[in-house]
Amino acid sequence: MTSNDDKTDQIESEAIEWLAMQAAGPLEPADALVFENWLRRGPHHRAAYENMRQTWDALAVLQQAPGDLLRHTTDLHERGLQGKLRLASVPPMRRWLAPAFAIAACLLLVIGLATVWTGNPVIALVADHSTAPGEIRRVTLPDGSRLDLGPASAVKLHFSTAERRVELLGGSAYFSAVPQDVAAGRPFIVDTGRLSARALGTQFLVERLSDGDGVAVVEHSVAVTRSDGDHRMTVLSPGQALHYRRDRRSEPDMVNVDPLEIAPWRGGNLVFHQVPLRDVVAQLNRYRRSRILLASDDLSARVVSGVFRIGDPDGALKVIAQELGLQVVTLPFIVVVHS
Repeated sequence: MTSNDDKTDQIESEAIEWLAMQAAGPLEPADALVFENWLRRGPHHRAAYENMRQTWDALAVLQQAPGDLLRHTTDLHERGLQGKLRLASVPPMRRWLAPAFAIAACLLLVIGLATVWTGNPVIALVADHSTAPGEIRRVTLPDGSRLDLGPASAVKLHFSTAERRVELLGGSAYFSAVPQDVAAGRPFIVDTGRLSARALGTQFLVERLSDGDGVAVVEHSVAVTRSDGDHRMTVLSPGQALHYRRDRRSEPDMVNVDPLEIAPWRGGNLVFHQVPLRDVVAQLNRYRRSRILLASDDLSARVVSGVFRIGDPDGALKVIAQELGLQVVTLPFIVVVHS
């Protein structure tokens, strides 16, 4: 005898399989007829399908966030489910391929989800130093310089007898560099995909984030050179910051900042002054295991001001949502903010 819970689990499993088949492409006429008949079996079938579809749509947005790895593994997983549904029509000698493929797909899916949980595993493999979401680490470099590595960040070192070069693979890094004359005349340089920052002093911040790359100076000065064709140099003094937006090819943004408010995460705080909500969400996502998503582009430009503790990103999101009159819905692996 089958319990109600068992029946519910079976219906939900079948609903996921239908969604996987539909995600792979339009159903064949025969499959579409079977699907319609399945929906008509009872109200629980249609309700299960609609609930799973909503979650599936939400996760489809999530899979774009970590990068290509999760997207490809999700495709594999979907094809594995499709193979399961059509197993009865596969010749007996080839049926062992479907479960083997499904196992491999599930393993790859776990790796993809680990990207959300621990950060990009590919970057972590090539990095000399890296942090997971929510983690902050202080590192002493081979020359004695200090590096405060922000959450979800990674660097690769290229130190030689000629120079001290650090490649920022992603995230935020605050440097307290040993002066060049103390380091046998070797310059201290930080590269991102968009700029190169050469220390003419000691303390400065370099960021390589989703919206662009930037440099902010706390002490002495830093010479910044653009790496994407325009090699003009800009020298930044303490309290100055330069930001190259990833979606713009025009002049970078130059702003004045309070040196005490540069890299506030080093003191356990997140500080926002009239910051667009999309940028606030991007910052909060670096301190959370699951991702925050905005339900519509209309919310992106809403501005946020406030000081929040990095140890409580969920509390920060709750306060921000209340101040802006927004709602927060928690789903598996994601949190959706909507009006």
